Amino acid sequence: MERGQKVWWVRLSLITGVGFLLRLAFVLTVTRHDQPLGDQLYYSAQALTNAQGRWFEQPFARGFPAADHPPLTSLILTPASWLAESAGSFITVQRLTMVVIGTASILVMGLIGRRIAGLTAGLVVAGVTAVYANVWVSDALIMAETPTFFLVATVTYVALGYRSSPTLRTSIALGCLAGLAALTRPELLVLAVLLCALAIALWRQQRMQNIEVAKHLGSIMIAGLLVVAPWILWNQSRFTDSVYLSTNDGLTFAGANCDRTYYDDIGSWDIWCAYETQVPEGADASQASSLMRRDGLQYLKDHLGRYPVVAIARIARVLSLGYIGSNNNAAAAEGRPPWVSMLGVIQFWMLGVGAMFGYRRIQQRVDRLILIVMLPVTLLVAMVANAYVRFRLPAEVGLIVLASLGFIHLVGLRRRREVSFASE
Repeated sequence: MERGQKVWWVRLSLITGVGFLLRLAFVLTVTRHDQPLGDQLYYSAQALTNAQGRWFEQPFARGFPAADHPPLTSLILTPASWLAESAGSFITVQRLTMVVIGTASILVMGLIGRRIAGLTAGLVVAGVTAVYANVWVSDALIMAETPTFFLVATVTYVALGYRSSPTLRTSIALGCLAGLAALTRPELLVLAVLLCALAIALWRQQRMQNIEVAKHLGSIMIAGLLVVAPWILWNQSRFTDSVYLSTNDGLTFAGANCDRTYYDDIGSWDIWCAYETQVPEGADASQASSLMRRDGLQYLKDHLGRYPVVAIARIARVLSLGYIGSNNNAAAAEGRPPWVSMLGVIQFWMLGVGAMFGYRRIQQRVDRLILIVMLPVTLLVAMVANAYVRFRLPAEVGLIVLASLGFIHLVGLRRRREVSFASE
């Protein structure tokens, strides 16, 4: 390894270490004694239930199957829960597990920056990831956003390499990663489709044979399907109604479509709206989800004329362009301190400005698409279901990279101007 590469790895390790210490400090000083709130409660309790040998059984309704969320986050937390249960500190250990995954994301982001724009860019991307509040606050909680961010970053890194050298082995890896991402958040199943679109774009750009592109498309789709199939098939055997990745879609639609979210706190999401659905005693989660989905979609149909206003409000929310106080209150209900949420808003605005400059610095059109492709997906999810800021994290992988390139450009531009003025 050349000296320059060694120095780069040392610097990347130092940046990653700073990011780790920041996350660790937040856990030990802020969230350590907090009880899990919101979705944290499910992931934590489900991991503990798994550790006790009751695999994906409802933590709070013994004997009923559970698929409130896809399984990967709870599975990741299960070994730590099993090891720490007897000590009574399993929640802190679960949070520390997320810190480790979040720290690994800093490394992957640095590799993305290096791959797309060189050594300096890699360090800047890693540094921004290390201190960006919307990332590190999730890494200190017990949520799906931490493994989601890691997997989307890994998919991005591999996809950038695939663009340079498309091989069947890489296409299989991309399919597997897309499947794993879908096992953290259901909407990320769309990654498999987007990766197929990438393969088609490369096919046109490099004039690959039809049989070659068919092999690549098939590899991506089959690999992704093989990863998610065991969970889907098991769910079909456990629930009364069909369940694929989770039973949470009904709750999501019912909570998104009601008077409060359409006319009061416009564009928000309210779990109590979902609880208004009458669920028969003894119904399992799939049946409850079906009833909630029915009520949510019926409300949407009955208030279709109001929906454009709600959709615009949700876009404003997820992009931190409005309803900041309401967003921060929702985040606080999930365990995020308001000051962290506000810091995340300010940093997001800065990243947005930087990304506009960084986008123009990337020469390859395919690379641009790889980095921004999750933004329209995020906006669509917000419009249809939920506009929580944390659901924006998959799109922020590319945003951080683009913003970092923009910052490098702006600093270089300023230096050139200073040199110009000094020489006059």
